[in-house]
Amino acid sequence: MNIKTGDKVRFLNEKREGTVTRIINKTTVNVVIEDDFEVPVLISELVVISDTTDDKPVASLIQHAVPKTEKVAQTIKTIQEGIYIAFSPENANDIQRSNMNVWFINQTAYKTLFTFSVFKNQMYTTLEAGEMNAFSSALIDTMEKNQIEQLSNFKLDVVFYDTKAHASQPPVSERIKFKIVKLYKENIFEENDFIPEKAYIINIAQLDSESDFEKSKINQEELSKVLLQNRTSSTGNIPSKPHAINNPALELEIDLHIHELVDRYTHLSNYEIIQIQLKHFQNALDKAINERYRKIIVIHGVGKLKLKQEVLNLLATYPNVKAYDASYAKYGFGATEVLIKQ
Repeated sequence: MNIKTGDKVRFLNEKREGTVTRIINKTTVNVVIEDDFEVPVLISELVVISDTTDDKPVASLIQHAVPKTEKVAQTIKTIQEGIYIAFSPENANDIQRSNMNVWFINQTAYKTLFTFSVFKNQMYTTLEAGEMNAFSSALIDTMEKNQIEQLSNFKLDVVFYDTKAHASQPPVSERIKFKIVKLYKENIFEENDFIPEKAYIINIAQLDSESDFEKSKINQEELSKVLLQNRTSSTGNIPSKPHAINNPALELEIDLHIHELVDRYTHLSNYEIIQIQLKHFQNALDKAINERYRKIIVIHGVGKLKLKQEVLNLLATYPNVKAYDASYAKYGFGATEVLIKQ
């Protein structure tokens, strides 16, 4: 695309507009958006608009997210209503050389349809798909020792339903990345009431008891655009999260999922967990500002929106930052984009 300084552009993946201020290279330009924030953007993610009387740039209209991981059970035996993935060694006496069992836990009153996929060859490959009854769990796969590394980047898609009258629950589609080295530590696996083995349990999503269709509905024009992009993509694959290489000229991604921050957390209260997450976020934010990053993506997941609100409250104390919902096309729900004004 022929793009030049001064062109007014619209972002393809976000409800945002701006003006090109500098050509960085053949693939990237600087764009100034509202409040004089200047951000680097790939040219492939922009379209030049000829009508300069369009509305001012606005933040993404995706406002309502489905609750998720900031609400973590204090102990595994008091696990809260939600969806979980668990890992347990097939041979607990020799974890270092053991295959790894993968369990799906449906701790909700809904029946579910699910797919479990791993990321390889730049695409997600579904390993298991099926149906799970309410308040039940099952072994869905056993990964051979030489395949366990694939579990470092997996995706779970879940649809909730019931044959009786029920409140609507939005579907879950979550991509999880974690350090495989955790699965080689004996103390990470704990006794629980949900599967017959000691396991390391990861919270994927928690249900919102007040959820309904309107709470989870996003702008239909935005959703239609995302779906069209998915159908016309050469790979049909939405980039995983986190996906970008940390580069001061581009962006820094901060993952606040509690299992990424500490090895053991089931003994912690919800308050203690959020304090750990906020402390990690503040340290990363201060570092990003000092190292002159222009944009960071905060991956907080979804939940009762408590963690997201605490993140926004913290950002409000910084005069040189601006927060938006991150691009749905890139991250799905559960991420916030923060622009840092230099």
